[in-house]
Parts: sequence; C-alpha cells; structure tokens
Amino acid sequence: MIDMTSHMLNRITNLNVENERISYQMSTGKVLENGSDDSVLYSRLLDIEDNIRVYGGLKTQINKTTAQNNVADSSMGEIKDSIDRIKVDLMKSLNAGLDDSSRIALATNIAGLRDNLFSISNTSTDGEYIFAGSDTTIQTFTKDANFDTNGKISFDGNAVLRKVAVEPGTYRERGVTAYDALMYNSDTAGKGEQLNFYETERIIDEDGQEWKFNAGKNTVQRYDKNGTLITPLVEIAVTNDAGTPPKYTIASGLITGNRFLEAKHNYFDDLNIVINALNGYNTNVDGTKGAVASSSEVEATLRTMLSNTSKQYDATNIGHAELGGRNNIFNIALEKIETKEVHYNILFQEIGGADLSKLAMQSKSLEMTYQALYSTVSKMHSLSLLNFIK
Repeated sequence: MIDMTSHMLNRITNLNVENERISYQMSTGKVLENGSDDSVLYSRLLDIEDNIRVYGGLKTQINKTTAQNNVADSSMGEIKDSIDRIKVDLMKSLNAGLDDSSRIALATNIAGLRDNLFSISNTSTDGEYIFAGSDTTIQTFTKDANFDTNGKISFDGNAVLRKVAVEPGTYRERGVTAYDALMYNSDTAGKGEQLNFYETERIIDEDGQEWKFNAGKNTVQRYDKNGTLITPLVEIAVTNDAGTPPKYTIASGLITGNRFLEAKHNYFDDLNIVINALNGYNTNVDGTKGAVASSSEVEATLRTMLSNTSKQYDATNIGHAELGGRNNIFNIALEKIETKEVHYNILFQEIGGADLSKLAMQSKSLEMTYQALYSTVSKMHSLSLLNFIK
C-alpha cells in the first residue's frame, strides 16, 4: 500500500513537470525554457537570434540613411532649380536694353537666391548636416563676420563621405558633400599634369584629403579629414604669377603616383561678384565691393559669371547623379536585409517555435491522465484495512 502511494506521488510529480513544460511552451511559443534543456538546440537558437539582431540593426540604420538620402536628393533638386534661375537672371542682365535700375533689381533677386542656396546647403536632418562631409555636426557653410561688406561664405566641412554598413563588415558611402553641391572644378590634374588655382580655392585629392599652403605659400601640404597635418610630411612645390590676385601653379611632373588633384571653386564667391557687378561695381580680391565698373567691365564680368554658373550647374547635376547611384545601393541593400531578416525569423520559429497543435493534444492527454490518476488515488483512500485484506 505504501509502495503504491509512493508510486502515485512520483507519477503526479512527473505529470506536474510535464504540465509546466506544456504551459510554458503554449504561453511563450518557445520550445526551450532553459538552455540546459537542449544545449545543441539552444546554441543554434542563440546564433539565429544574434543574426536577427544584427540585421534588425542594419535595417534601422539603413532606413535612417535612406531618409537622409531622400532629404539630400530633394535639396540637390532645389539647388539646381536655384542655380538655373540665377542663370536665367544672368542672361537677362546681358540684354543690351536693360537699364541700371533693372540690373539692381536683378541683383536683389540673385541675393535672395544666394540666401536660399545658403539655407539649402545647411539642411540638416536628425541633427546632422547632410552636406558637411564626415563630421555632420559641423554647419556646412558659414557667413563671415564681415559678410555685409565682403559677402564671404565659407565651407567648413570636408570631402570625406560617411560610411554606413550594408552588410556585416561591408560599408558604403552615403550622400554627397558641399564640394559636389555648390563647388565646381576650376582645374584638375593627374600624374605629370599641371594644376592652376587661386588661393581662395581648395585643393582636394582622390581620397578627399585637402592640400593647404604652408606658411610661405611655396608648397601645399596634405591634411586629413579632421584638418590635421598628415605625417610623414608630404609637400608639393607651387609657384605663382604675381598677379592680382596671384594664380598658383603646380608644375607638370610634380604630381606623382596615382594622385589626382582638383581645384574646387566656391560658387558663393561668384555670386558675390555677380551681385557687385549688377550694382555697378568691381569686386576686390578680398571680396569687398571695389571701384565703380564701366559698362564693358560689368558685361565682361557677367559673361564670365554666366559661364561659371553653367559649370556649377553641371557640377551639381553630376553630384546629384552620384547621389542617386549611392541611394540605389542602399535601396538594394535594404531589400536584401529585409529578406534575410524574414528568413532568420522563419528559421527561428521552425527550430525554436513550439508546435501549438501538438501541444494542445498533449495538454488534453495530460488532463485525462490527471483525471485517471486522481480517480485511482481517491479510490485508494476509500479502501479500509478490512477491504484491503478481503
């Protein structure tokens, strides 16, 4: 009798353990409650969960990047529209029948378009300036303290694009910088070629590193994206033509290896010259309003600036196309990541998910076993010693 009671209690304990397993699996949908239940399966599930987290993180980052790229794409479109309108105004200004008051009105209009370009170039999203380069916390363009007199607007970023992961260990460049948006090449040079540029222009190489004058302005030296002089020191000798302003030259043969240099011209400098010319003045080397210009000087200046505006539009258009190509890379990457994320979620469910239909049958079977067992226990307790002896 005692052995039978002990056996019954042991059966009930086992049934309770089974009931806990079924209850846990039905409530959570998971096969394993503890890793020790099946160490091999648990290890596989951990690996799958890690992949789900990785691709989920990549998806979040790419979605953020896509939103920023869309803003950049829209901004580049607005920049092109503004440049196109400036180009139209410049063509109007060259009309022989245009009087001084009409040109002053055009100057006011172009000044407004310049302010619009300044605002667009400083567009930010999620606290990041989209055209600033690698450090997106820095405002892209800033106005000089004496802007009202010299019209100077400077680019404070760099030419290095930020990279975003599109796969574990794989990164792609995102967006464009102001070099692509509002600066055009005044000259370019590769190995064995000559480069001509002015002091106000910025020299960058194929890696996005900038080359700046030394103190004596007889060499240019390489700086990294943070504005730090790169060591060991690399210098290229320059000469100038002693003009006003002086034009500097890197002679043929001084550019070696696979290095490629671009002299980037700030379009805002051109707009300052345009506004001064439409108001009837030349522009000094420092950007301030110069002496009163003759009609022939005004016309010559405006024709040059019209040509430069066409260069800028072409440069911005190329930058816009490059942005579209980069955006497409992220769109394709997002599709791949979403596919992999779905795959791993399905795999996790197939391997680690509980079979609810099977669990329902086990639960019903367990319920019937409980009923039978407790019925037996009840009958045992109703037996007397006399009935037991009989």
